Amino acid sequence: MHGNVYICSTCICLSLCGISSNRQLHEPKTNMKLSTFFLPSLSLLVACAQCASQTGGCGQPLPTGVKPGVLAASNTPLHINSGNRKRTYLVHVPEKYDVNSAVPLILSFHGRAKTATEQEGLSQFSNSSYNPDGIAVYPEGVPDKNGTQQWTGDPDAPADIDDILFTSDLIDHLLSRYCIDPSRVYAAGKSNGGGLVGLLACDVGTSSKIAAFAAVSGAFYLNESTGELPPCKPARVPIPILETHGLKDHTINYTGGPDASNRGDTIPIVSWVDDWATRDGFEVDTNKTTTLCGDGARTVKRYNWEETVLY
Repeated sequence: MHGNVYICSTCICLSLCGISSNRQLHEPKTNMKLSTFFLPSLSLLVACAQCASQTGGCGQPLPTGVKPGVLAASNTPLHINSGNRKRTYLVHVPEKYDVNSAVPLILSFHGRAKTATEQEGLSQFSNSSYNPDGIAVYPEGVPDKNGTQQWTGDPDAPADIDDILFTSDLIDHLLSRYCIDPSRVYAAGKSNGGGLVGLLACDVGTSSKIAAFAAVSGAFYLNESTGELPPCKPARVPIPILETHGLKDHTINYTGGPDASNRGDTIPIVSWVDDWATRDGFEVDTNKTTTLCGDGARTVKRYNWEETVLY
């Protein structure tokens, strides 16, 4: 696995070569190859919180159909209203959840044409080995006219669907219903879900509610008319952000350009990460390069701007 990990403050980009990450990593046998680098990075952010504030959801019993310690797919799908539309999500509650003890919240967004259930299996956020204490929520996208589920940011996403608003509404709902520490809310996503995570990091509203962001094989589409990304105006800097990408990803190319279905162009991943390094206050050329693991044709390298990100 050739690879690059970019870290800007708490911004990391991990790129894996030898894996077509946007497709092969949907398969169970390759999940752990990605999890080795992606999940611990997010777990570090969960573990490093100094204290836990509480929300209005503390003290409330779990909703009907939600049991602690089981897969989210085994629980009853839950719904909220957002943008005059009923939206669906699955929730995993840790086995030792205490209604009076605030815990982290991880939102995990599936890829285009995938489902919340598939994202749970791929991300492993319901696996207590990686996430023993946090609540993991898997939102469900809205199908387009062809029945394909996707998120805001995809070229074919319905114009009347606002998934940034949905995410904001969902966070508010979850904080009012579960005992969650509002300073430890995280967002992660795969492919088109990763693209949405990028938009959430750039939105002034959601970037003020979410502590850190992580995208796997992120699909960061350029505007067809301007050739640029949407405006990025986070509520704060630096923004903790991680991007994991395969150098041999042929669906969302590491080097940018047309996606595999020729539905739109994406930004080169190096450019996307460099933009975040600059936005977070670092000189792009001052990153430190180290080999994380591997040798020869299958290596993983890390480019970081700030050692204090490593706990």
